[in-house]
Amino acid sequence: MLSSLLLAMAVAASPGQKPDLNSAAAEEIAALSGLEPAAAESLEVYIFRAGGLEELYQALECEAVGPEDLRSLGSAFRIQPPGEGGLSPEVMDVMERLAAEDGPGDAAVDAWENLLVRPLPVNAAKSWDLRSLDRVSLVDAAAVERRLRNIGPVSSVRSLRDVQYLSYYGYRNMEDFISTRELDLSSMELFGSYRMVVEGLSGREDYDEGLGYQLDNLESAMFDMETGGRDYTGSPVDSADVYQRLESSLEDLEGARDVAGFQHRVMVGLGDRMRGGLRLAREAYTPAGYGIFHDMDLGDVSERFNEGKAFVSLHNLGPLHQVMLGNYRLSLGQGLMIDNSDELMYRRLDRAWGLHPDLTSTRQFALLGAAAEVRAGDVTGYGFFSSAPRDAVVDTEGRANILIMAPYRDSEMANALMETTAGAYGFYDMGGFLPTATAVGAGFMSISYSDSLFPDYRYLDIPNDGYAWECPEYDVMETGRQKSFLALSGQTVLANTSLQGELVRQDNGGLAGLAAARWQNDYFYLTGAFRHYGMEFDNPYNRGFAEQKRFDDTVFEDPYYLNHPLATQLTEWPSPKPEEGFYVESRFQVSQHVTFTKVYLDVWRSLPYSFGNHRFQGEVEYRPDFPIRFRMKYKYQSKTKMHDVVPTTSRTHETTLRSFFLPTNSDYFSVKLRLGMVELTPNPRYGDDRLLSGGFLSANWEHNFTESFSVLGGSTLWATDGMSQWEFEDTDIDFLDGDGTKLYVTVKNTLSDNLQLRFRALRKDTWYPRTGLYRPDPDDQYYYQGGDGSMVTDFGDHVTSYGIRCQLDVRW
Repeated sequence: MLSSLLLAMAVAASPGQKPDLNSAAAEEIAALSGLEPAAAESLEVYIFRAGGLEELYQALECEAVGPEDLRSLGSAFRIQPPGEGGLSPEVMDVMERLAAEDGPGDAAVDAWENLLVRPLPVNAAKSWDLRSLDRVSLVDAAAVERRLRNIGPVSSVRSLRDVQYLSYYGYRNMEDFISTRELDLSSMELFGSYRMVVEGLSGREDYDEGLGYQLDNLESAMFDMETGGRDYTGSPVDSADVYQRLESSLEDLEGARDVAGFQHRVMVGLGDRMRGGLRLAREAYTPAGYGIFHDMDLGDVSERFNEGKAFVSLHNLGPLHQVMLGNYRLSLGQGLMIDNSDELMYRRLDRAWGLHPDLTSTRQFALLGAAAEVRAGDVTGYGFFSSAPRDAVVDTEGRANILIMAPYRDSEMANALMETTAGAYGFYDMGGFLPTATAVGAGFMSISYSDSLFPDYRYLDIPNDGYAWECPEYDVMETGRQKSFLALSGQTVLANTSLQGELVRQDNGGLAGLAAARWQNDYFYLTGAFRHYGMEFDNPYNRGFAEQKRFDDTVFEDPYYLNHPLATQLTEWPSPKPEEGFYVESRFQVSQHVTFTKVYLDVWRSLPYSFGNHRFQGEVEYRPDFPIRFRMKYKYQSKTKMHDVVPTTSRTHETTLRSFFLPTNSDYFSVKLRLGMVELTPNPRYGDDRLLSGGFLSANWEHNFTESFSVLGGSTLWATDGMSQWEFEDTDIDFLDGDGTKLYVTVKNTLSDNLQLRFRALRKDTWYPRTGLYRPDPDDQYYYQGGDGSMVTDFGDHVTSYGIRCQLDVRW
């Protein structure tokens, strides 16, 4: 076998006018190399999805190609590596990873997308760099660093394949983002990209908590006050002030109807020395103005966009690894002290670790100022400073009650105060005399506001409504202008086992801690974690491992209990709920055909009421043949929630069946069926209905007309009986309620090595049944107003939504 491989490489290196394997069609490969047609088709698909082969050896990673086939390929074809800076199809594919349950967030995908175009020089990388890559564990990162430290640089990424303790799973996830290129420190080669996104009617404006939902709540609250449905006797809140505020909010949000979303993003660079970028955007259906550049008069730009970001950075200046001015993202340790994303990634222990530029959609937690990363010997340190506006719920006295992340904000909420954040985090790498990637760290962070926060539930709660205010997560929040945090962290890797953790203490005594361990090999990994987030710990930048957001299952889920319905958006606050729990997760490849892709169990306690909860999920994949896969996933969750009389427990069962296969080298087809139900605690007030159900059937098909042009189509049919569903479609999450159908078509076209176009059109029809309105008790019946006073009967609403989204990427 070895002699065959050497001969193949020697022949491949010989001069001649042989055709390029990277651009050959399946028919050419089969005709010239002697491969079976099915194997040639599989190889063509692999080359396309990999964005081209760098060397002939890579063809062996296609399961249909063996050593003898490699010899034939080497004698018939040459390898013309893809040009530096070209656009691999993987750039589009990585954006679709957002459309996966428990998937990575926008900030992580943005960092990985840039590395697909300009890969990380692996020979200069440390485990600090490699651990931030998609699904690359600390064990994998340490294995590569140990190999480079002990043996020296590699000449090919494939040379890492047999590194001790580097799992095959980690290697495959790493290889797209790294290369053996040298750092370009002397060249002033200019490169960059421009992205334009236009989103006219997303087809999702009426979904739960969307713009239509917020407008309905505001109108309902005003109608309630107009008809005398609220009594403010004895309240510090003046009812006239509340009504005026509701009226003003309604006017602000009405201006967002039928508003298209825009995004313009430019990034440039000079070699490996400098980066810069600018982003101007406005999300669809959001009010205008109030952007990060709120204190600058930018004329029409200020009216058209509501988000502006910019950065410039210098790199590889001796011990100053990078320094960044403008907007940046920082995620360190386990994310308990600092991770300034707008997203909370449920049940994830990995993250896009380190300091990165930020041109993402993050707004409420965007850091604007300066940050630096220093690498001096065994010390890696970070320092950061930021001054940026923050949105807040403002009471009728004009005071900031509580910070809020609100896409649908009014002029009172927007930029209600300024936040100043400063801190540092240092790590000492002891890998020189202890196992590689062993390190300890310590950090400090201070947060202060331009005005004191004044959390007082009396300005949020509707008085005299028969509902007693109950929200410990809110009640423990302090009045004041400043808070600070101290952090300690540590990690080590012993062979194929990693241990890591972080402990953070707030100046009010609140504590948060997270410890995790992982053991892995090529076929199996086992991860375990313990976390504790104390009641008083209310760090807005905590993005640690979690099951629930801080204000899930609280009064903020119910707009009819709040003076101002827009405060319900506090449920999206991305910090974890005060909780404590154990988590275990595994992936196990039983054989070539059977793999348990992900199995986990989480047992946790919600600290506000000490309720016990648990969640289990398991997914198994059966792969009878290379192009065909079947997956079955089952989820069970038991969760207890506090109510005004007694706590209630819900039990969720969800089963998903999915099949996907490649019928030809140009097609991909997938079908998914999901069925779910929720068992509730019976309530006589609502007819003792204790079972909600729902499900959907979806199918999508992608056809590659050429290696640069494909069309993706999908359709979904759903029916729900009280249990809404969510589907991960294309690059978005879609919420499915009522009963309905949906059809979308996405066109993906790589117009040239430097230009890509993505266009999607969507139609969504939803029927909302309005039932249970008839009441047999003649003293408790609803009637239409006016006319003959006829009784209300069941009816249904039909809503048709259209969505258009166009994205253009230009790179040079």
